[in-house]
Amino acid sequence: MKSIRKQLISVMLLLVIIPFIISNVVGYIFISKGFKESLEENNKMLAIAIADNVRGFIDKAYSTTEEIANLKDVKNFLVEEQKNILVDTATRHPYFDLLYIQGTDGMQTARSAGEVGDRSGRWWFKQMMEDQQPFVSASYYSVNGNVPVTSIFFPIYNVSKLVGVMGSDIKLDALQTMVEKFSKGNNSYSYIIDGEGIVIAHPDKQQVSELYNYKTLKKTLLVKDENGNILKDENGNQLTELQDINVPEKLKEITEKALNGETGVAEYVDSEGEAVISAYSTIDLPGISDNWGVITVQKKDDAMAIFTNVQRKNLLTAFVLILVVILIAYWIANGISRPITSVVQLMEMAAQGDLTVSSSYKSKTEIGRLSTSFSHMIANVRDLIKKIDELGKQVFSSSEILSATTEETTASIDSISQAITAVANGANEQAKDIDDGAKEVSALAEEIEAISYQVSQSREDSQLIHEANIKGLEAMERLETKNHESNTVRKNVDNIVEQLNHKANEITSIVETIVGISKQTNLLALNAAIEASRAGEAGQGFAVVAEEVRKLAEDTSEASNNVKKIILDIQQDVKKTQDAMVIFKVVSEEQSQAVVHSKDIFTEISNGIQVIVNRINDITTGLQNVKNGKEKVLSSIQDISAVSEETAASSEQASASMEQQIAAAEQVGNLADELHKMATQLSTAIHRFKF
Repeated sequence: MKSIRKQLISVMLLLVIIPFIISNVVGYIFISKGFKESLEENNKMLAIAIADNVRGFIDKAYSTTEEIANLKDVKNFLVEEQKNILVDTATRHPYFDLLYIQGTDGMQTARSAGEVGDRSGRWWFKQMMEDQQPFVSASYYSVNGNVPVTSIFFPIYNVSKLVGVMGSDIKLDALQTMVEKFSKGNNSYSYIIDGEGIVIAHPDKQQVSELYNYKTLKKTLLVKDENGNILKDENGNQLTELQDINVPEKLKEITEKALNGETGVAEYVDSEGEAVISAYSTIDLPGISDNWGVITVQKKDDAMAIFTNVQRKNLLTAFVLILVVILIAYWIANGISRPITSVVQLMEMAAQGDLTVSSSYKSKTEIGRLSTSFSHMIANVRDLIKKIDELGKQVFSSSEILSATTEETTASIDSISQAITAVANGANEQAKDIDDGAKEVSALAEEIEAISYQVSQSREDSQLIHEANIKGLEAMERLETKNHESNTVRKNVDNIVEQLNHKANEITSIVETIVGISKQTNLLALNAAIEASRAGEAGQGFAVVAEEVRKLAEDTSEASNNVKKIILDIQQDVKKTQDAMVIFKVVSEEQSQAVVHSKDIFTEISNGIQVIVNRINDITTGLQNVKNGKEKVLSSIQDISAVSEETAASSEQASASMEQQIAAAEQVGNLADELHKMATQLSTAIHRFKF
């Protein structure tokens, strides 16, 4: 059995512990989140700061290289002055590994150290001659010192003409010093990568010397002979080989983001299996150079160490506080539970039947009032038990009489119920049969409706076909009329063409006559001219007239020939027209026969359609009669079904009422029995009490 003292202690502990746990959990969530955000922001700011320093360093070297490329002596390719400038610059700026100048043919003219040579085969020279734009190269092994360097290349212009290339190799020692300055051992460090993903500054100098590439996940090693000498190709470039490196895939993703101009923070598990926080930022280089990147790495456990220590101290404080709360709760609960325990003991005695008990605890608190109320309650219960004992005896006597009366009523109602049930069952079966018949008739009615609808549709369709056929006959009659008219017109055209041909022949005769007259006139004019010439001066006037007559005769002859040609063309056209009219006559006769034949066919179709329409009308009339008879049969069956259903429902209702009466009588009998039992139990229970 649970103790109220334990419950009070538990409640007090819960009231203290739960809020404390909630506040600590919420505080842990918000503080850890804020601490983590602050930590990520610090790493991001560190990456940005390193990127700014690297950019400043490269800008300084870039500006120095640009200044040299723009010096007058360098542009004019004064070899001694060029060499002095390069040596002086290398002395003043020790971060330069080598400075050199070459012409557009690739041949060097000056170097800060070493011997000049042909650089036309080097990759950077080819790129410069193609792009003619300044850029900062990726890291590579320098030929001069066999150490990783990065180079700045700048075009040399004299006025607007490209005359050479200025190059400067930068030692990566300065960048190495920079990342070591911002690194704190193995727990926090930073490194720099060039545009191709190659490490150019890292606390682990082996990664720099072996050109670790976090984009390709490869490292570059110099190829050496048996004596340890570095091998070179025919262009003087060192021979190298690539080997795989084992780094997390997430690091490759971060590298690509940094080189693509992004800045951010990411978490991943390093190759040693430890969680780290890594920030990355972009180094935007001058010229047409690819971006470089800065990446910082910090072990997450070390970064969160301060926060973890604070949480441990908070847990220790919470444990001590809980112990103090337990002691205080025990003392308070003990003072509250003692009088309650006394009252509980008295209640247990009363529960066993002793109604003579009474509480003696007095107090102004709620427990004191509870003790007084308990004493009053026991006294009232004692009086109530006495009254219940007297009433129980009376109930016992009445229940015996009620039970006997109920048994007689139940027997009478049961016999009536059986008779009504038999009537209801018969009515139900009859109603069911009638309902089934009504359903069959309804189904038949639906089929008749469907057939009637289809016949009606067929009647309408046949009527439409009949009307269309009549229109077709009318069209054939109009076509026959037009065909007769066409034959008449054809005959008229044939007569007109014949007359035209006759008149053309008459015109031809007239033209022949005119031609003969023209020839005679021409001959007379010639004779007149001969006679005029014989007459001398007296016949000159007559000679002129004779000449004009001759010309008129020639013109008449020429015009007559033209008219003759036109008449000939007309006769040819008339001949063609006559030939066409013969063909048209044959076609017209065939068309007339086709029209007559089509008219006969349409007449036969019309007669057939009329027969179909008459038969459909007969079917429609028959279906309508069937439909009317169906309606009467269905109405009669529905009336019979309704009467049967009402009879069955009335019988069922009467049967249900009798069943309710039987159930009520049985219930009354059961209640009488229960009342008798309860009166007996009440008497037994009352005599358990002591009063």
